[in-house]
Amino acid sequence: MLLFIEGYPYNLNSIVKDGLSVRDILKDVVSVPVKEEYYAFGYVGYCYSKAAKDVIFFLPKVVLTGERNEENGDDTIFGAAPHDIIDFSSDTIKEKFTEEGSKEYKEFLSTLSIWIYRTISVYKETHNDNILESKEYQGESRGKKIKHNTLLDVIIALRDFNKNNQDFFTFIAKNVHTGVNKIQWQKTITSTNPIFLKGQPVYTDPVNRKKMVNFDEELLIIFFSILNYIKEEHGFSFYMNINYQLITHDKIKRSYIGKKYGCRRLKQIKYKYFSDKALRIWDLCYAFFDKEYKISINRQAEDFLLAKDFDHIFEVMIDTLIGGEDKNKLPKELTEQRDGKLVDHMFIGQGLIEQSNLPAELTYYIGDSKYYKRSKNDTVVLGDKSIYKQYTYAKNVIQWNMNLFLDDSDDGEQPQLRDALTEGYNPIPNFFISARIPNKKEGCKFLSFDDAQLVEQANGVQFNRQFENRLFDRDTLLLCHYDVNFLYIVSLYGRANKSKQATWREYVRKNFRQKIQETFNKLYTFRTIQPRAGKDCYQFLKENFSQLNGKLYRSKSNKNYLVLALMRGDDESKALWQSLSLRQASIEKEITENNNIITKLQSHFYVSDEFTLDEELQIDDLPNVGTLEPLPEESKKQGVLMVMMENYEAKRPKFLPAGKIAIGIKYTRDGIEIAENLQSIGYVLFHTRNVEDQHLFHAKNVRLVKSVDELPSDIYRNIQTTEMYVLVDIDNAEELDSSNINAAKKAYTRETRYDAQFSLINNLY
Repeated sequence: MLLFIEGYPYNLNSIVKDGLSVRDILKDVVSVPVKEEYYAFGYVGYCYSKAAKDVIFFLPKVVLTGERNEENGDDTIFGAAPHDIIDFSSDTIKEKFTEEGSKEYKEFLSTLSIWIYRTISVYKETHNDNILESKEYQGESRGKKIKHNTLLDVIIALRDFNKNNQDFFTFIAKNVHTGVNKIQWQKTITSTNPIFLKGQPVYTDPVNRKKMVNFDEELLIIFFSILNYIKEEHGFSFYMNINYQLITHDKIKRSYIGKKYGCRRLKQIKYKYFSDKALRIWDLCYAFFDKEYKISINRQAEDFLLAKDFDHIFEVMIDTLIGGEDKNKLPKELTEQRDGKLVDHMFIGQGLIEQSNLPAELTYYIGDSKYYKRSKNDTVVLGDKSIYKQYTYAKNVIQWNMNLFLDDSDDGEQPQLRDALTEGYNPIPNFFISARIPNKKEGCKFLSFDDAQLVEQANGVQFNRQFENRLFDRDTLLLCHYDVNFLYIVSLYGRANKSKQATWREYVRKNFRQKIQETFNKLYTFRTIQPRAGKDCYQFLKENFSQLNGKLYRSKSNKNYLVLALMRGDDESKALWQSLSLRQASIEKEITENNNIITKLQSHFYVSDEFTLDEELQIDDLPNVGTLEPLPEESKKQGVLMVMMENYEAKRPKFLPAGKIAIGIKYTRDGIEIAENLQSIGYVLFHTRNVEDQHLFHAKNVRLVKSVDELPSDIYRNIQTTEMYVLVDIDNAEELDSSNINAAKKAYTRETRYDAQFSLINNLY
């Protein structure tokens, strides 16, 4: 096997193998420049060089690690420079790697070659474009055993033999099963006793033709079991018109491959075969189990797949595995935007604030795949253009969504990003995906094809905003960067198993949401706020809009609570904010302002304890919860008629059931203030000049009665020694919450201690 790395500059005149240079080896495979000394080939795939008489494997550039060669600072693969391992079977390899290390790398390359071949094959089946290299290859006839063949060669040979020898398999199957169930009557009559029913003999145990062990059948069972294993493991498609009980996938993997039982069993039955085709089947099966066994290969042009612009295939892989069919269901204007921008990956998923599957409460996930080589610190460095484009994708989506609802064109299938009450915007998850190869530093299996995890890239958070401390602002956009295991991705895409792809898609989408939520939790605190009964919370939000803008959000118009997001102020969060280019002075200012906001909100809302976005949102069942809707005109009255009443429990049966009371007022400053503000009284408060024993009710109707003779005879009067009264209709259906008000905040003198007074309710909080 000869290895070349996509995008790596090779010295074309460098001698590689048997006196052949890179130029000599590749000139009959791909286009090689004549004058240049160094050249980087932009291919990924599998092909064959007639000059070198060996397989060529162009590896994707992501296999180059972030580590550098100590001598020249060059990129490395397996810790060696790419030009040093072109011939992976050379003596140089034996010097650079231990025997165990060399074997590990060979197995890795053998597996990777299969998945790259399958990836390009699957792409070729579904996309008709010009990124596949078009070149005629002259096949080689089968002859003696060749010096090198890979597992991919063996799989292709197995596939071709199965395709070209269906008549042979049919003949064997018919021959083996002919006459198996035919009764031998002569032996049955002479060796068994019949039962006579109505004078007729009935033989209950007839003698059939005995089925002998057939070694042709066993070999075919092993052959087809291998094909079935390859089909399930690697996604190759085979036509198998058989009726054999095959060896299971797990048994092939565990015993025939893992414990090398396949090689032992084939050696035991080899002497049974004499025909050319049976021996060829044996050769193919043995080569599959024994990776060192060499067989002759009949190479065909269609077996060699080379792809140019593999970054496009990577984009298609990510879109297939993450987006699935969902992207096709989105309106075209979202993915093919009006300014000419094409979104790589997009789907609708659960919003970051609440866990809901209702269409209106979902949000858009926007991603961009980056097929880049790793940098020195094993990260992918993004350019400013890529970052700016990603922000523009999100801004275009927000505007399109706003237009949809402003034009009243919503069909009920799209999320509603903007909350009309608070004018807050549902955050849009925005992310980059790049490829990585698992390494030992990550504590995972080296070069693992099984690692399905999504890894957050170091320093992979970008932040765009117009104002500080406004998470729910349309210009506040968080951009995260994640790595996926390239080896797992190519194997999952190449296997073409829809069920496995759907399982990973569900996992990775959930993982995206959780990781972005974790980032938000590091930057912000989250609380729910619920309106207090009797408070005009709608008007409060309007009056304090400039201070609350971008800090509040309601996921749906019928929700009776809001989510409050404020900048987090612990040391770890401050450090993260500073890494996102926020000045220390700005951070301190916003954190100080947060305390004022919470205090102000508590006058009209119940403010919950902090919660984190990674848990399901639970709304407390509180008493006396009000509404976020505009209040009727009479409910907007914020004046309080304060009534001093000792022994409230003994007196309330006299007036509360009837819902009417006459409050005596005097010709004093307090009495005149009450008379002047009758139209603004919306509450009546019974109190004892302290925070205990306070009882607050809505006042539905308030009028002044200037003479005691005008009072209804059956109405309760709180005092009997005055001529002027305020007649109050009390809404006795529900007592309001008075735990956050204090009647003692209203000033009084010793002489006026027991007199009624007027106050605005906000002044009592």
